[in-house]
Amino acid sequence: MNYLGDKMAMELIFTILLVVAAIIIAYILYKLLKTAKKIAVNIIAGFLVLIIFNYLIVPFTSLTHTVPLNLITLIVTALTGVFGALVLIILSVFGILF
Repeated sequence: MNYLGDKMAMELIFTILLVVAAIIIAYILYKLLKTAKKIAVNIIAGFLVLIIFNYLIVPFTSLTHTVPLNLITLIVTALTGVFGALVLIILSVFGILF
């Protein structure tokens, strides 16, 4: 083979490697964004659970303890989502947390 043939073969190999790398990167980004979407939905649902509990359930029932929307409760709900919001509600109802 001559120099031109070697150069074209190297360019072809390089192009194939770039395409494979792009496909792998696209797949990884797809998985990350799919997971991020699930996490975001869980966090928003957690905040909605707290708001519904504080403004719709407590005023119309005999419950007297609300969950205050402060920095601590917002961080717990942001990190744990619906599960954390439910734990905060249970702790608040029993008077353990606040």
